[in-house]
Order: sequence, then structure tokens, then C-alpha cells
Amino acid sequence: MSHSGAATFKKVSGIITINEDASPAELIWRSTDGDKTHTIILDGIDKLQATPVTSEKMMLRLMSKVDENKKVKDNEGNEAPPKPQTHMFSFNNRTVMDNIKTTLQLIISRYKDDELYEEKRKSDMANEKQISAPLINTAKLDDSLSKAKLLTNLKLQQSLLKNNKNLMKTFQETVIHSGLLADEFWSTRIPLLRAFALSTSQKIGPYNVLSTIKPVASSENKVNVNLSREKIYSIFENYPIVKKAYDDNVPKNFKEPEFWARFFSSKLFRKLRGEKIMQNDRGDVIIDRYLTLDQEYDRQDDIKLTHPVQKFIDIDGNKQDDPVKFGNKPDFTMQPGVDINGNNDGTVDILKGMNRLSEKMVMALETEYSRSTLQQEDPEKEERENLEIHDLNATYHADYALVHLKTRRDKETSSSTNDGDVVNKKGAFDSDAVKQEISTVLNSLINTLDLSKMIPDDSTSSEISKRINSAVKTNAKQAKHNTVDSLMGAFVGNRTDEIEASSTIPPDLLESCRILHSTCCEFLKHFYIHFQSGLAKRASTVKKLYNNLKDCMDKLKELFHDVRQGDSQEMAETCEAYLNPILHSITTAIKKYDSLLEQAS
Repeated sequence: MSHSGAATFKKVSGIITINEDASPAELIWRSTDGDKTHTIILDGIDKLQATPVTSEKMMLRLMSKVDENKKVKDNEGNEAPPKPQTHMFSFNNRTVMDNIKTTLQLIISRYKDDELYEEKRKSDMANEKQISAPLINTAKLDDSLSKAKLLTNLKLQQSLLKNNKNLMKTFQETVIHSGLLADEFWSTRIPLLRAFALSTSQKIGPYNVLSTIKPVASSENKVNVNLSREKIYSIFENYPIVKKAYDDNVPKNFKEPEFWARFFSSKLFRKLRGEKIMQNDRGDVIIDRYLTLDQEYDRQDDIKLTHPVQKFIDIDGNKQDDPVKFGNKPDFTMQPGVDINGNNDGTVDILKGMNRLSEKMVMALETEYSRSTLQQEDPEKEERENLEIHDLNATYHADYALVHLKTRRDKETSSSTNDGDVVNKKGAFDSDAVKQEISTVLNSLINTLDLSKMIPDDSTSSEISKRINSAVKTNAKQAKHNTVDSLMGAFVGNRTDEIEASSTIPPDLLESCRILHSTCCEFLKHFYIHFQSGLAKRASTVKKLYNNLKDCMDKLKELFHDVRQGDSQEMAETCEAYLNPILHSITTAIKKYDSLLEQAS
């Protein structure tokens, strides 16, 4: 596409022509008599200046880029910075100049974006991080969440350990330092692995990406768009015509930033986004060529998305095809998307495009999250059974056998007819005593309490009111920074600034006690799992865990001894108070194993 207009260059009248089809785009000025020509390659232009609207002169000045490595000498022979080459054009028509200026602004800004993109791409490649693969296969979710798969998924386990620092410390102490098998460690944390796998495998499904993209035009007629790599992949997946246009033109005709700049200013973008295209809308000559090809893509999608319905059961279709019911063609006011002249305004095409896109996005999820098993089922089985005629089939009558049960109460009732006097004597009670007891309980419940007697004077009442008001204000301020359940009144968010209980021992010693405590609990848990199973094949595992428990006991005693020697006796007693319960549990487990071993021998 070319834009042209009359302009004067170096006091010679001529015609300016901007050729965007060339790569790179170029501006060609040709004199009226055809003797002189001047060509400017627009990717080498740095600045574009124009006279203001209030000025009588109408001039455009293009300044080329300067090569800083090039050395230039002045008249005195000294090195001087090179000066940019200037191209000055004069116009006689303000509209022509504005059109030329707008076109040049778009092209120059496009080439500047290419340079910025290349610099950013090089910096990103230097600091590029490898994109991590998904931790589980969401297409076969049921199989990926099984116990066997979770125990062999090392990436998932490593990711969980990196995410949970406390679990990482326990893993290091028990598995790495103490020799506990990794499968044993994770076998008791299958629900934790499954929950972490589900939380990390969640991803954004397909959506209408173009509706979320809002190009913003700057003062230089430059289109600014915030476009991430994920959005580009989504555009290619939802709109195959954009992928074809990208493959045909990048990098053959222009670079990637220029392609997206052209696309977001084209009519194809507005059509795919669901907007009406007006005749006066400005587009892009290269990208808009795919408008006609997009119609062929839509036709192919309609064929794929068509659900054939047999006419003998398509009740709604038969009603819609009834010519007697509709009669003549409806008035234009009753025809959607048609103006008074019978021309299509594009409304129906927009709605069809949105419906087509919605169906494609739904179909894209058929293989995700174990939905592939649903394809093996017959979705029309229930509807077909409802439509089948069963009038001549034999009706089924359920036959029941009556069973008479004689309860214990029936036996007692039958026996009470013989010795009724004895039963009355056994079941006799004093009704007056019962009534008196009930009245006593009711009187104790309905007694009134004078709350004014609970407060000795007015000063105490005002003091209590002040405390209540201050507490309410404090809670209201805290509620702004926390997630509160309005029904239960409880905090449901995770607080990272939890206040720990005060302790008299140093923080490093307290952390050592915590790690040792969690390690002992881990070995105790696995010991009892295998010890209580009673299986002979687990005897070696129980023996190994028994030795680990002995090592834990030695570590506890060593910690108590070191604290008693290095610190005060009071601090040693505090540590013993913290760890005595786990020490007692380990001692009990060791005694159980020793006693069972003595009985077996």
C-alpha cells in the first residue's frame, strides 16, 4: 500500500510516495517533470518533526540516525561528532501533510520498536530461565495422583521440599543424615503430595485473549500493547488465521514486533475481537489480506463443530422448517443484522464468531483432567432410551413376600395379660413427686438476675464501656489487614507474622530442640507403622527403625548434657521439660520391642 501527496523538496515541486510493501519501507520523492528523485529508507530515520497547526508554513523534517562509530573532522582537522542528515519537505495542503505525517509516525515507531525488542531479547536470553515442565500429567490426572506415581515423582517431591522449609529440615535430618528411606518418608505424606500436585497443576484455561488486549495510542500515533509470551501462544491456539499470517510474514517480510504492531492496527484484529468494521476504518494492507482467508477457516470450523441430528427426532428442527408457520419473508425490522437497504451490518457474523470460539474453547478441554474417559461413553444413550417406544413391552410388577415380625414388646404384652397385677406393681411411680421435681427445675430456670447489682458504681460502668470501645476499634483495624469469615468470626488467611510464645532459651537452641523433636516423631511414626503390622517381612525394617530410635535417645541425652555443661542448670531443666514427653515415648517403644524380642527368643 502506498500513500502519496504533493510536496516540495529543495524548492522543486513533486510527489511524495510512501511504499509500505517494500522491506524496509521507503519514501520516494519524484519531481513533477520526472527528472529528479529522492529515496529515503525509513528504518534509518530517527526523528520526525512537523510545523504546528497554528503556523502558516506546512513543513515536515526527517532526521536520519547517526553512526557514533563514524569519525568526522571539521575544517580545522579536529574530530567532531557526526551530524544527522536532514530531509525537508514543504506542503500546500494541511490534510495531505497530516496523512503523510501519520503514516510516517507509524512506520518510524514500528522500526524503533524493533530495536528495543532486539535489545530486550538479547538481555532476556542472557538471563533466561528454563521453563519448568508440569509436575504431573493433567491429561491422565487419576493415574498421576495414584500412590505409586506420587512416590516415584521426584520433581514433585523436590518442589514440595523447596516450598515447605520445615518439611525440608525434617527430610534432611531423617532421610539424609539418619538413613530413613525416602519412600518411607513420603509414604506417610501421600495426601500432602496429592494436594500439592493439584494446587500446582492448576492453570488458566482457554479464553478469548483478544478481548483482554487493549491497544493504547500514544501522542505519536504509536500503538502500545502489553503482550506476554503466554498470550501469544493463546492467540495462536484460538485463532489459526493469526498463526498462518505470522508464519507467512515473520521473518520473511518483517520482524515480530512489526508484525504485532501491524496486526493490532488491522481490520483483522477488530473482526476477531468481535467489533464491527466500518468502511472508513484504517487497516493494514498486508494483514488485512487474511480477512477473506479467515472466512474459509470459519467455514471449516463450522463443519467440524456441526452436530448432525436425525430429522425424525429433531422436533425443534421440524418446527423451524415449517413453511406454513412462517409464511412470507419477515420485515427488515425483524431480521437480525440487516439494515433498511437489506445490507448485512455484521452483527450476526460477530455472534456466530463468538459462539464458534466458545465451542472451540470447550472442545480444547476434552483431554484435560481425566476428561478423556468421558469420550468413551455414549453421551446420547440416556436421550435415546427416553425416545424409544416401550408401549408394547411387558410391564414389570414387583412381587413382595410379607414377613410378620414378632418383637420383644409383643411378647411382653401377651404375657402381661396373665400377670397384669405384677407388672403394674413393678412399673408403678409417684406422679406427685415427678411433678414437684419438674416444677423445681423450671423455677430455677426462670429466676431473674439484676445485672445492675453486678457493677458497684457509675465510674466502673464508664471504665468498662471505654475498654469495650477501644477493643472494638482495635479489632476493626486488624480486620482490614486480615481475611475474616463473617459467619464464624475466624481468620482464614495465612499469617506470616505469627507471634511465638516467649521462651527463656536462646533461639538457636530452641530451633535445635524443634528439629530434634520432629526427627524423633518421624522415626516413632514409622516404627509403630511397621511394628504394629505384625508382618514377618518387615522385621528388618523394624530392626533398623529400632536402632534409629536408640540414636535419637542418645542425641536427646547428649543435648541435655551439653546444655547442662555449657549453659545454666535452669536452661537445661527447660530443655528437659520440652523434650521429656518424646523421650518417654521413645523409651516406651524400645521397651516394647525388647519385650517382644525376649518373648520370641
